[in-house]
Amino acid sequence: MSAGPLIAATTVGVRYGSVAALIDASISIARGEVWAIVGSNGSGKSTLLRALAGIAHAAKPSGSIAYAGGADLARQRAFVPQRPEVAAPFTAREVVRLGRYAQGPNEAAIDRALEEVGLAHRAHRPFHELSGGERQRVAIARALAQMHSGGVLFLDEPFSGVDPAEVARIAAALRRRAGQGAIVLSLHDPGLARAIATHAAILHAGRIVRAGPSHEVLRADILTEAYGHPMRDLGEWIAPDLEAGR
Repeated sequence: MSAGPLIAATTVGVRYGSVAALIDASISIARGEVWAIVGSNGSGKSTLLRALAGIAHAAKPSGSIAYAGGADLARQRAFVPQRPEVAAPFTAREVVRLGRYAQGPNEAAIDRALEEVGLAHRAHRPFHELSGGERQRVAIARALAQMHSGGVLFLDEPFSGVDPAEVARIAAALRRRAGQGAIVLSLHDPGLARAIATHAAILHAGRIVRAGPSHEVLRADILTEAYGHPMRDLGEWIAPDLEAGR
């Protein structure tokens, strides 16, 4: 697959007992792309993200997921969970250093990752003393330190609790890193997805209803159907129609 996509998923499904959380999902992710997975709560965003990342589910996904470079998960892919936690009393820098475990020591990569998320000045603070948004940024830095050329970075709702200025900083870092591989992130906010992503997949009830270039997919009419609520196109942004909620 060296000349093809970094990830090619075909009719992937995930079931939790009698519940179909993901149904016949197919997606192809190429080098340089930033993919946003969007949809309402319970639509299957995190399930699809974890399936693509090779994170274990309660049930093994059906279908096929092929990766460029083989199945060396630790070297080819990095994953940032929605609520990162660290049990040991590590500093921020020590947490980021954990991302280098499979790759080998590289202090410069750790420095660069901390700088990219704006936490170089707090590198020696204990992780548990950081704010929720700062912990999220440390987790992103750990994944950035882990990534290598040709890898894919997966992020599950990475901007929860992160200040707007830092969202912009991290988004810029993700775009730069996508040039070396690809980025896949799940997002609640379709406006933020439109601002960040080159491509998007919209999920509804466990199915991908549309996937492709973000300017073609993240449209008010498509999102209105997927979210079950009128959406308004504001030019550079897209948002819920607040008047429709009255």
